[in-house]
Amino acid sequence: MTEEQNILKMIIEKENWEEIIYYIVNVQNIDPWNVDLVKLSDSFLKFIKATEDIDFRIPAKIVFVAAILLRLKADYLSIFEEKEDDIDEMLKEQKPFEELGIDPKLIQLGYPMKRIPKRQITLEELMGALKKAMVVEKKKTERRQLWQDKLQTAVAVEEEDITVRIDKLMKNIDELMEKLNKDKLGFREIVKDWKKDKVVSNLIPLLHLEQSQKITTEQEEFFKEIFIRKKYKM
Repeated sequence: MTEEQNILKMIIEKENWEEIIYYIVNVQNIDPWNVDLVKLSDSFLKFIKATEDIDFRIPAKIVFVAAILLRLKADYLSIFEEKEDDIDEMLKEQKPFEELGIDPKLIQLGYPMKRIPKRQITLEELMGALKKAMVVEKKKTERRQLWQDKLQTAVAVEEEDITVRIDKLMKNIDELMEKLNKDKLGFREIVKDWKKDKVVSNLIPLLHLEQSQKITTEQEEFFKEIFIRKKYKM
């Protein structure tokens, strides 16, 4: 592996997009007080292509920064005065992302940021704008993941038949009472993993068991412990 490849490997492994930009600015002799966006974006894409050629995994945030730079390059060249369809066609003709196996839609993600005016741009201003875009994207990703987790939890709870859950809970109550030699259990003793989805998935069958008069429940205060007793037929 050459010295240049070692440098690429070190930077990519740290997943530090800032270091990539500083490296390119230094190697390509880009003026930090008047950044050439065309040269920087082209060099950034070449950097990614070089890492792909030596079989390095390209981190998602570095791909995202590349998408932003390409969008800024397009803006800098004033192609946004054309129709949106024409812009998409021009971006397709370059095919820098498709050649890397990257979804071209990522380019659109790089644009919910304050547009940099068509004037002299310093490296500090550019880095600041990119960092803000990264924060916005991180929040979006976290929100998407949160909703996906909630959806998966809801689906998982619904997928299991309520009758099965009722029988499973009754069996659990019987076994715990016998094991602990108790005739009264706290709800927390039944739900070991005290997470919202687990609480809900056990609470609904518990209410069904009480409705069918197989158990009785009591709660001295709202939001306090629920105590469970088996109801024996006379």
